[in-house]
Amino acid sequence: MSDVPYLYIFMTTGCDPAVHRTVLDTPEGAATTVGVSDLAQACEVARSAVDEGAASFIELCGAFEEAGCRAVMAAVDGRVPVGYVTYFPEEKVRVDALFG
Repeated sequence: MSDVPYLYIFMTTGCDPAVHRTVLDTPEGAATTVGVSDLAQACEVARSAVDEGAASFIELCGAFEEAGCRAVMAAVDGRVPVGYVTYFPEEKVRVDALFG
């Protein structure tokens, strides 16, 4: 059994990372989900998690897009892999319809 802590960050207006946070204990390691309200919070959450050893890799919700993902990558100085959720073009149209 490995211990690979995973961090998923989603972005929604009004989220407070101190409040909107869940940690699941999985067979592979801790899986933490954190809600943030903006990119600056995401960068701080990611940096802190990596500094504390609480994230061996980070995934971001699609709202971050490439530019936001690159900002988080820079915030963690490339110490862990960072990626973001994407959708096929036909699905992105449906996602965009949900969120305007």
